[in-house]
Amino acid sequence: MQRALLIKYAEAGAENPTGYFSWRWNDRPQDIATARIRATTLTRIDELLSDALPEPRGEETPSEALERALRRGALAHPESTAELGAALADALLPPGLLHLLDAPGGGAKPRLRIQPSPTLARVPWALLRPAPNRRPLAETATIETNVPAAIAARAKQQNAFAAGERIVAVIDPRVPGQAATGPLGSVLGRPTADDPLASLLDYGERLWPRVTEYEQLARRTDTDRHWLRDACADAARLLYVGHVTAADLNTAAGEQSALHLCCRDEAGRHDPLTAGELVNAAITLPPRCALIACGSGSDLRSAEPMGLALAAMLGGARLVTACAWTVPTDLALASFAGELHGRSPLRELILAVDRAHEGSDPAADLAAWQAERAEDWASGGAVADSPLLWATLNTLTLGSGS
Repeated sequence: MQRALLIKYAEAGAENPTGYFSWRWNDRPQDIATARIRATTLTRIDELLSDALPEPRGEETPSEALERALRRGALAHPESTAELGAALADALLPPGLLHLLDAPGGGAKPRLRIQPSPTLARVPWALLRPAPNRRPLAETATIETNVPAAIAARAKQQNAFAAGERIVAVIDPRVPGQAATGPLGSVLGRPTADDPLASLLDYGERLWPRVTEYEQLARRTDTDRHWLRDACADAARLLYVGHVTAADLNTAAGEQSALHLCCRDEAGRHDPLTAGELVNAAITLPPRCALIACGSGSDLRSAEPMGLALAAMLGGARLVTACAWTVPTDLALASFAGELHGRSPLRELILAVDRAHEGSDPAADLAAWQAERAEDWASGGAVADSPLLWATLNTLTLGSGS
């Protein structure tokens, strides 16, 4: 068993909830500690996150939310990013917990498996800066998001299948009826032969679909739910880059979160694949799934957690990397925040996730990459190193270290 510090947050009370949390090593269940988070602190954390993240507040449009976050939010500048990271760490990681991280044994970085409460599901754990050294948490620990016990138990019962070596890549699929520049249009722009993502072709026969040019991989029109079911049946990994619509927390259940593929209904209209259907249609998904899309990992924001990431686990995945909030495209970064100097931050993120999922310890590899981005952001403040991209990544696991 891979040693990990389990940290579980919970909330009690419908209005102005109070927070509670516990922590213990997974190999020492008898040594458990607990603490309380005042209702006013939880409210303040929620306000800080709402001010910092590119999610619409009140009457804001998605574009206005992106502009606010990229230009004026706490994650728009290195100094305010460090201040936010310190404030969140002081509120969520008490000295008694931090003491356990100082000497995990053997000189290895400690592994944290965090199960957040709904208010804390958007917390960018990688950029928290605990006292006294105020180094980013991604630099000092490997961070995983723990799946709720009920989901994990169901998922483990359904994960007994043999995976092959196939890597299924769904890259910026064309959503029926959507213009390339529309709300569900292209997230990567027109594919070209020299695109950095063309390196995916290096997987050769492992890559599915079988293509010889990147232009044949991106912006396809045939990657619907039936294609996905067949492609993933004996795959090792799924890499999805595209659009997700997360369920409205106030009006819809998480089962309504939807993946936008190339699906059409009988009338020819776009028919997104919902989390509920993903579970009920018995689509087998690979052990490792990456869902690079806006809000693809927002499942735990609900008191009854569900969404595409958890649906993927119920469908066969043991590890899912997803995004906690809206992911700025390269175009949005350049438009609202400044020059990218020839870099493509979104493609850098996609390739970092892909490399991590190919390795033996994806969570550790992603934490190392996030630590590099955090250092570059703190020292240079380049738009291409914005934490609004790299800090959105969460890696959900069943707790086995897969």
